Amino acid sequence: MSCRKLISLAVSLALSVFLLAVLFRQIRSEDIGTALRGIHLPGLALYAAISLAAVLLRAWRYRLLLEPGSCGWGPMVLVTMARNAFEDLLPARIGSLSYIYLLDARVGVAFESAASSFLAAFVVDFLTLGPFVALAVFSAARAGRTDFPAGILLALAAGFFLITALIWVKLVPLLTTIWRWTEKAAGRLGAADRKGWRLADGKAKATIDSLQALRSRAVGLPVLGLSFLIRLAKYASLFALVGAILRGYGLGPAEIGFGRLILVLTGAELTSALPVKGLADFGTWETAWAIGFRGLGFAAGLAAVSGFGVHLVTAVFEAGLGLIGLLLLTGRRRARIPPRS
Repeated sequence: MSCRKLISLAVSLALSVFLLAVLFRQIRSEDIGTALRGIHLPGLALYAAISLAAVLLRAWRYRLLLEPGSCGWGPMVLVTMARNAFEDLLPARIGSLSYIYLLDARVGVAFESAASSFLAAFVVDFLTLGPFVALAVFSAARAGRTDFPAGILLALAAGFFLITALIWVKLVPLLTTIWRWTEKAAGRLGAADRKGWRLADGKAKATIDSLQALRSRAVGLPVLGLSFLIRLAKYASLFALVGAILRGYGLGPAEIGFGRLILVLTGAELTSALPVKGLADFGTWETAWAIGFRGLGFAAGLAAVSGFGVHLVTAVFEAGLGLIGLLLLTGRRRARIPPRS
């Protein structure tokens, strides 16, 4: 392991330890065990069922984005399971790039097709965020919970939606322009004749061409519809899980609030985009979750316990699915797809 990676790992570990120590000053470790032992099993089963449905919806969307016939349902579901597990392991969601590697190396899908489908899904995932945040703000305000900057959040949600919508519409010209700038920079640095650059240049242009072909297949509306369903399933599954954890504390769905959950979860997930975060998100995720629930009226201890409970259960569940997917992918023979003319 390089010195740079060791330093990054050490910083992530130190950040996790520090933030977890701060949170554990508000609760006892026994509180987390008590909450997990008393978890409502039907609610936990509902979380698992909705999460599995979200995996199928995401696999369906990826199949629409890939070239027709390039990947069957079975391999696509396994790749999606593994990708979901890797996503939270690295900062800025770099782990989601495992999707491209697994499709190319284990399933036999062309790199450019895998990369173009990844880019399209990445952008449209962000496109669905703004409307849900806006609905969450209206829901929380209607319930009388206005102790947060509703106007600022609505403005940010609207601005974020408009920016991502513009990127989605102009994705191919935008990537083409960015790569032209990159080519000019490589020429000035004297790297244009190097073998590695020529390989990267060919892959990048093939990916842009594949993305252009994807847009010409007019799958935008089905993909957008599935993306909204995927995000809704994600929120619904976690709402069921939070309800299952907090049921023993006398809190039901009305007290938790679906809109409040979306706002808190959005804040917690934004920590994944940080260049420096806790190891496997532990520490940074719980801190953002606890701050969000505290700001919306929860007691400090209850906010911390719910954050730890949700993160532990989701980490174990997704890691288990990811391990199954990875083992089955590793054991299968790589498909032989004839080269395109």
